[in-house]
Amino acid sequence: MYKTLSILALWAFSLAMFAETFPSFEISYDAKDGTGEEKTGQDPYEGSAPITATFHVSFYNADDWTVNYEWRFCHEDGSFDDPYMIRYEESPVIVFTQGGMDKIALYVTFSKEGHQPIVCTEEYWKVEKMPLTIKTSESELSMPNAFSPNCDSRNDTYKPKSFTSIVEFRAIIFNRWGQKLYEWNDVTADGWDGTFNGSPVKQGAYFCLVNAKGADGRIFQFKKDVNLLRTYDENYEENGSGELK
Repeated sequence: MYKTLSILALWAFSLAMFAETFPSFEISYDAKDGTGEEKTGQDPYEGSAPITATFHVSFYNADDWTVNYEWRFCHEDGSFDDPYMIRYEESPVIVFTQGGMDKIALYVTFSKEGHQPIVCTEEYWKVEKMPLTIKTSESELSMPNAFSPNCDSRNDTYKPKSFTSIVEFRAIIFNRWGQKLYEWNDVTADGWDGTFNGSPVKQGAYFCLVNAKGADGRIFQFKKDVNLLRTYDENYEENGSGELK
């Protein structure tokens, strides 16, 4: 009986020693969205398209093992058994432009001479680990109806009041006679400063034609009246952020 217990104890000790040297890994990301917001880690990430993410892997007890990488990407309702993309480099860089959530897992095979390969694939991600998630926010776009280019560092340019996940953008400013005064194609740009050919235009009403597309396929097409105010007008209230409505 004592001999049997000793053998069992030795077997348990051997398993414990093997577990201590068993290679393992964790994955993480460095992400930056279309507004410039950056985040690093493993927590679920949500941001405005385009989201540029670099994926990393950290290994433990794997110095003597050869590693094969297989990064798998699938949509929220998809399966890692049928991913929409597979990448084989150590640290892939991916740009997410489609609205919705993506799941990311790393399938790893550890190889070592004299040892059976250690495969961390389907079961590993179903039982042991949670995949990373990157969510591209639904698209939104809002344009103000007034601005005041009077060099007071408040509302000095006409540009989107708010936007999320806009991947295509074009805006054109016209005067009341239909003459094009300004055009820009970057939703993050400063926009129109109230000048034409280098000279300030008169205070009054102008028009902005906007055509844009969100990462989720939503189309934005509208024409806005734009009130250019050189001086403060009490008829135009301010919202909580200090921007003219």
